[in-house]
Amino acid sequence: MFRRTGLGLDICADGLRAVAVQNRRRKIVLTGGQILKFSDGVLRPSTRTPNVHNTELFLAALRDVLLPIAHKEERVALSLPDGCGYTFLVNVDTPLKSRNQSIDILKWQLKELLPDSFRDFALDYQVLSELESGVKRVLVSVIDNAVLAQYEDLVEEAGFHAKLIDFHSFQLYNCYRSKTDLGTDFMLVAVSGHELILLGFQGTMLSSFRVKTVGRSAEAVFREINRSLVSSRSDQAAYSRKKVYLHSDWDAPDELTDAVRSAFDTDVLILPDPLAQIRSGVQTLAVSDRETASMAAALGAAERLIEKVL
Repeated sequence: MFRRTGLGLDICADGLRAVAVQNRRRKIVLTGGQILKFSDGVLRPSTRTPNVHNTELFLAALRDVLLPIAHKEERVALSLPDGCGYTFLVNVDTPLKSRNQSIDILKWQLKELLPDSFRDFALDYQVLSELESGVKRVLVSVIDNAVLAQYEDLVEEAGFHAKLIDFHSFQLYNCYRSKTDLGTDFMLVAVSGHELILLGFQGTMLSSFRVKTVGRSAEAVFREINRSLVSSRSDQAAYSRKKVYLHSDWDAPDELTDAVRSAFDTDVLILPDPLAQIRSGVQTLAVSDRETASMAAALGAAERLIEKVL
């Protein structure tokens, strides 16, 4: 029996992470995974200009990580760097009816939030909640059309088709959401490479979002978390009830864990290795144990493809 493969590709400034999964008897099974590091200058995330600066090396990298695990599958879910677009949480009091009308309304509302020259862009959104007054809390992601087109075109040139696209932070969250009972009120702190991601949830709904480049410095992570939490500390009762989960792909995370614990002044729950939480259909994976955490967003993308498309 032919089984479709869910391919997830996490594109980062420093390289590619690819994961392949299949649905076997209603269980997600890992069937392959690969990591490839870029040389300097291949890719630089940007909101204004195409991100890939060496298309020849990027194309070769795409084929190297995807072809060995694709099982003849051509559709792939992409995880793009958060730094190549914008994400907003906005309140909308205008009725959102048809999708095209909703996009027009949201584009108008974002005019004051986006740079003046940022006009030709793609937009996607998700309504998170609605109050009795009719006001909706909406998560909106935008990306310049030229930036998006370059990624899509290069994936096509490599022999694949980008079927589902999202930013790294949300593919990462999806990976853990499907495996771990995170509760209702929590903070997901992710330190992926040089990026700090803060996702706050209240009543299981996303309530705050921030991504910041901090480098590989636990002290910088501590300072940035403190800056980000200034406003939320005003509601100390709600803040103190939140669980704090930590994802990290650092080789030596102890100092980072201490920094996050100090910033939140509470215990930190270390999220388990995501690849170890699903059944493996491969005898060996060509990555070290400490590298598997860096593949979380790729796994989240692959699983979303299985859920939504295949």
